[in-house]
Amino acid sequence: MLIEGFSPPDGPANLASPTPQVLSAILRPSANIAIWTRRLPRGVLRGATGLAVRAPFSLTAEDAADAVVDRIAAALPTATTADFLLDLLRLARIFTHLIGDPRLRMRLEVLDGPGCHRWHADAVGLRLLCTYRGAGTEWLPLPGGAAAARQLQDGAPSLPPQRLATGDVALLKGEGFPGNRGAGCIHRAPPLRPRAPARLLLCLDEAGRIPLE
Repeated sequence: MLIEGFSPPDGPANLASPTPQVLSAILRPSANIAIWTRRLPRGVLRGATGLAVRAPFSLTAEDAADAVVDRIAAALPTATTADFLLDLLRLARIFTHLIGDPRLRMRLEVLDGPGCHRWHADAVGLRLLCTYRGAGTEWLPLPGGAAAARQLQDGAPSLPPQRLATGDVALLKGEGFPGNRGAGCIHRAPPLRPRAPARLLLCLDEAGRIPLE
């Protein structure tokens, strides 16, 4: 389990806390991941479970926080709970506050395959990830960013990977964040296991950085 203020030797600083305020720590120059550790409320879990059984699907929208949630909700393959949609909205508003822009890009998807299973560091500025169902994203407290990720062989890094729990909210700093080239957070989708449940993943990015599908 991560400890608030945890910083591995010679590596980037990483922070975790059960309070959402910890997410603002990603703006510190030394930080490349900030994690709000949480348990999902029952209504959010119920909504996530109902969506996960409709695997696979992927929805993307780009707009202001309230509008983007409305557009995602209208495109869902089945109805979900109000609690689930309110959680999306809360995270969208937190994200836009931290990036200082009222617009964002939201992707909500149910994955029944391996996902992005190779170690990598994103080319974006900031990215928010939350796995509502299934295994969470794995990450490495290693320096070196994208270049170091490319050197990893057979998914066997020198340090054991850490994994976000279901429901955790993580802000990852990418290679595109000002002054962070070569220091992006190294991460991957968890390895696919037999009979593992489909993953319901939320991904938030800054608007305009990634073309809409």
